[in-house]
Amino acid sequence: MPVIAVRPAVSGEIEQILAIDPSAESRLTLIQSAVNHGECFVAEKNGVLLGYGVMNYGFFDRGFVPLIYVDTAHRRVGVATCLFDEFEVRCKTGRIFTSTNLSNLPMQAFLVSRRYVLSGVIQDLDEGDPEIFYSKRLR
Repeated sequence: MPVIAVRPAVSGEIEQILAIDPSAESRLTLIQSAVNHGECFVAEKNGVLLGYGVMNYGFFDRGFVPLIYVDTAHRRVGVATCLFDEFEVRCKTGRIFTSTNLSNLPMQAFLVSRRYVLSGVIQDLDEGDPEIFYSKRLR
């Protein structure tokens, strides 16, 4: 059985990213920059793009995952796990950070299952839906 492969995205895959993520168009500048800087990673199986994510060091020079998306048809089969495995291995800092909205209970449960801990809350990024930051010690 083929496994989910995670690797750096290439510019030719931006159209595929746009096709699976309905919000990608609004994040196109971030995605293009991340691809160009080797910060965007795709998860694929049998040549099919299942999801993608971005890890960079723009959060106080710490490893930070500002974006992860898994195609709705491929959720709950380990795609996010594979992406986060890759981010944690590649992270050059001793702690990695990410965030999600308070309303995103599945993502919060996922992060807790990976031993991420609450690091803080920021109000007013999305009206009425605070951003919750998590971190995980890697070394």
